[in-house]
Amino acid sequence: MRKKDLLEALKKDALKITYLDFALARRYLSEEFKFVPESLGRAWIEEILRYFAEHLFELMRMERVDEGEIETEKFKGLMERLEKQAENEYEKAFLKISRVVVPYLIFIARKPVHSTGIKFPGGKGIKQVGDKYYCPAKEKQLNPYSFCEFCVCEKLEE
Repeated sequence: MRKKDLLEALKKDALKITYLDFALARRYLSEEFKFVPESLGRAWIEEILRYFAEHLFELMRMERVDEGEIETEKFKGLMERLEKQAENEYEKAFLKISRVVVPYLIFIARKPVHSTGIKFPGGKGIKQVGDKYYCPAKEKQLNPYSFCEFCVCEKLEE
C-alpha cells in the first residue's frame, strides 16, 4: 500500500471521530489503569489523550505525504491487533481512535506510539535524538495488546 493511499483512508476515518469518542476513551483508559498509582495513571491518561488528539488533528491537516510504500506485513500485523473485539462502548471508542492515530504515527508521521511526555515506572521516558526515538520499555511490553513491536522507537540502552 502506498503512503498516500493510507493517508487518504485514515483521513476519512478521522472525520468519524467525535469528542464523545474521546470522553468514552478516557473512561476506558481509567479502567485499564485502575491498578496503577492514581497520580501516575491520571498523568498517563491525560498525556495519551492529548497526544492522540494532537496527532488526529495533524493528520486531518496533512495535505501530502512523501511517496513510498508502507511495510505491508507490519501494517497487516498492526491492523490485526487493532481489530480486536471491544468488550464495551468505552473500549470501542478507544479502538476507533487508535485505528486511525496509531497507523498514522507509525507509518506516516514516523513517531512513537507514546509521547515523549510519558514517564514509565522508574521515571524514564521516550527520548528523541535527532529523528530517532528510544524507549526504555521497548522490549518489556510484549503482550497481545501492546503496539510496541510496531513502534518506530528503538530500545533505549540503560
